[in-house]
Amino acid sequence: MSDDYRPDPDLLLAQMQREERGRRAGRLFIFLGMCPGVGKTYAMLQAARQRRNEGIRVLAGVVETHGRAETKALLEGIEVLPRRKIEHGGHLLEEFDLDAALARRPELLLVDELAHTNAAGSRHNKRYQDVLELLDSGIDIYTTLNVQHIESQVDIVRQITGVAVQETVPDSVLDRAHEIQLIDLSVEKLLQRLAEGKIYQSERAHAAFDGFFREGNLTALREMALRFTAERVDRDVEDFRRARRDPSPWKTNARLLVGVAPTPYSESLVRWTRRAATRIGCPWIGVWVEGVRKLGPGEEELLARGLALVRKLGGEVVHVTGEDVAKALLEVARDRNVSQIVVGKSDGKKPWKRTLTDRVIAGSGDIDVCVVRPFAGKAARKVDEVPEPIKSAWGDYTGAVVLTGVATGLGLAAQPFTGYTVPAFIYLLAIVLGSMRWARGATLMMAAISALAWNILFIPPKFTVNVDQPEDMAMLVMFFVVALAMGQLTTRLRMREVAERQRQRHTDALLRVTQQAALSPETGKGLESALRVIESILGGQVALLLRQDDHSLGRVPHAASAFQPEESEFAVGAWSFTNHRPAGRFTDTLPSAQATWFPLQTATSTMGVIGLKRDKETLVFTERQAMEAFALQLALVLEKEHFIEAVQHAEKLEEGEKLRRALFDSVSHELKTPIAVIRAAVETGESDPRLAEIDVASRRLQRIVEGLLQMTRLEASVIEPRPEWCDVNDIVSGALEVTREPLKHREVSLDIPADLPLVKTDHGLLEQSLANLLHNAAVHTPEGSAVELSVARRARGIEFVVRDHGKGLAEGEERKIFGKFYRAPGAPAGGTGLGLSIVKGFLRALGGEVLVRNHPAGGAEFTILLPAETMDANTLTPATT
Repeated sequence: MSDDYRPDPDLLLAQMQREERGRRAGRLFIFLGMCPGVGKTYAMLQAARQRRNEGIRVLAGVVETHGRAETKALLEGIEVLPRRKIEHGGHLLEEFDLDAALARRPELLLVDELAHTNAAGSRHNKRYQDVLELLDSGIDIYTTLNVQHIESQVDIVRQITGVAVQETVPDSVLDRAHEIQLIDLSVEKLLQRLAEGKIYQSERAHAAFDGFFREGNLTALREMALRFTAERVDRDVEDFRRARRDPSPWKTNARLLVGVAPTPYSESLVRWTRRAATRIGCPWIGVWVEGVRKLGPGEEELLARGLALVRKLGGEVVHVTGEDVAKALLEVARDRNVSQIVVGKSDGKKPWKRTLTDRVIAGSGDIDVCVVRPFAGKAARKVDEVPEPIKSAWGDYTGAVVLTGVATGLGLAAQPFTGYTVPAFIYLLAIVLGSMRWARGATLMMAAISALAWNILFIPPKFTVNVDQPEDMAMLVMFFVVALAMGQLTTRLRMREVAERQRQRHTDALLRVTQQAALSPETGKGLESALRVIESILGGQVALLLRQDDHSLGRVPHAASAFQPEESEFAVGAWSFTNHRPAGRFTDTLPSAQATWFPLQTATSTMGVIGLKRDKETLVFTERQAMEAFALQLALVLEKEHFIEAVQHAEKLEEGEKLRRALFDSVSHELKTPIAVIRAAVETGESDPRLAEIDVASRRLQRIVEGLLQMTRLEASVIEPRPEWCDVNDIVSGALEVTREPLKHREVSLDIPADLPLVKTDHGLLEQSLANLLHNAAVHTPEGSAVELSVARRARGIEFVVRDHGKGLAEGEERKIFGKFYRAPGAPAGGTGLGLSIVKGFLRALGGEVLVRNHPAGGAEFTILLPAETMDANTLTPATT
């Protein structure tokens, strides 16, 4: 086995460390399913019973049978840990007892529903955190999990099903799993189980059929579960291969590789690879092998187009360096477990010269090589025809002549003592020394002069060009062989030195840009210094456009910008900002622009755009890479500054909010006692018109104080709903009693069905919400007008509708009416504008919402949509708009 494919010591060490941790910590076994009802708990209990029969001490920490008799039967014979009782919100909840499990220390513990959220008062917020603590204590865990609860899959689940999953498990927890067992069930059998009531009761089953458990959703979730498990197995295989440095790919999963070179054939090969990868549904990568030879402008353009096409078609770009392209491609293929390499068929093959395709095939081993016929236009040319970029300078030739003269002098001085053979070695040494400094042309000239001088001045007969002895002829040939070999080596080393200097220059510039922009005490001066560094490296003028507070692109360039973009240039920058892609000159988007614009894009947002305006005809690939790196660093710095400003602003707002809440709370409490005294005096006083006015004023003042207190409670987040079984008629009656005074000159009509069930909600919050809506209807309508209140049970919740017969809402007022202290134009004097804001806050606490619109027949209509758990169907149905 060659050194290149010996086991990687770092990976082996990491594997040994993982195994050592595994010996100290417990092992995690996850039973993964696509959704509820596939049999995860059932499979977990079956596996646990088998382990118990093997003599393992098994303890059921928490197992949710969901009333399924066949699942409950599997618990017989397995010791069940009593659950811990926690009082929360007036209810007694049962949760997994972590401390009891740690004290019992079973060999195997069953902890169902890994994504479960623990009740308030538990040590950890999430059950998976309990599991991690148990694993660290050395206890093996069996647990269950649905694929939609994996953190990395949440966005896909929301896109497919429309459901935003709140309970998630980080992928890092799954990385600790010793084994993940997929519990699979066909969609048809799962729907049959749902119809038979084996997953949910009849009421919930019907709702599930109409919602989450649709056939399309289940099919997509099943595919996600299968793919997730397959990808995990694929990662395990690749880690094992890398640890062993196995040179042969294991074709457990297809992966294609295509080389991208500065030739017109690359784009054709890239497209072919993309089509092949699409047909078999596998990932693919495009590899660029960078050598020491500097590319010409035409080659840079071809390379940039080829790599851009790889990205555009969804491939992964891999950049490596190396002199032997075939060897580099094969190394990448083995490292990335590539199953097939795509290469082009060579035209005009010379029998004495091995092509790149021949060398890839010869070294491919177990990797398949697909040779395809690429297409190119008339502009195709071979890379070999590009002249060497580095040529010998006149100083090299002069130095070669001088060094040859010195060697001749040394040879003439040594000849009387050593004969004519030793001067030949002096010439050879001079050629070797010269080739280490000068390029190929000067070295070859030095070899020619040395051969001629040795022949004329030293080989008998002197001053002739005749060579009679074979060894003398061999020495003359050796001069040129050494000169060619050493010259070629020196040329390559100089090319590599130039390339490394260029890379080092860009790396140093990137560090300087980061330091100037991030570490400068003044952001403006730091950005100015960073832009000057970019200009010095890339040779041009730079303009910087930053994002405004409203997330739009600013039209005024940053003060450090070197040029002012015109209106047309600003449009190009705006396109780059909006579409998160480079645009302008040297790109395929708006190439007629004067500058090339790059978005300042981070993982979370786009902070602006940066434009590079230069007189050069091309923007080579390395320069483009450098500019994209500069743009990313500036974006990160600007994002950091934005976050700092946002935090400082939030802290100021929080201080202001605390002061305002404290003021409201103080004023409200200080006014409560005097108002109570006034109310008591009015109620016990004699009949007097002035007392009636005092009574009205005190009620109004009391309502204002109560509103301030409620808003203070809402903003302090101390509103804790206390659900209880309530009669809707009692809630409506209470709201009408509270608003009896303002509604006494209004005609109130009620529409409440007689068969409404009991509703589990917070009586006080819902009653206050209805009272505020009724009071709002009374205040904003003329005397004698009608106010309608209707209640209905909808498929997805309980609905309350309060409609008045006033003038309705002004255009655009629907978005403002629930704001704090908002009072509509023309509203009667008095009031604080908090009533509707309190309604919205109370309903948010109850999990509902309030909507408003202008009724087609006139007046405003407020609708409360409330999730309702009813007595006759113990099911929670979410309200929808």
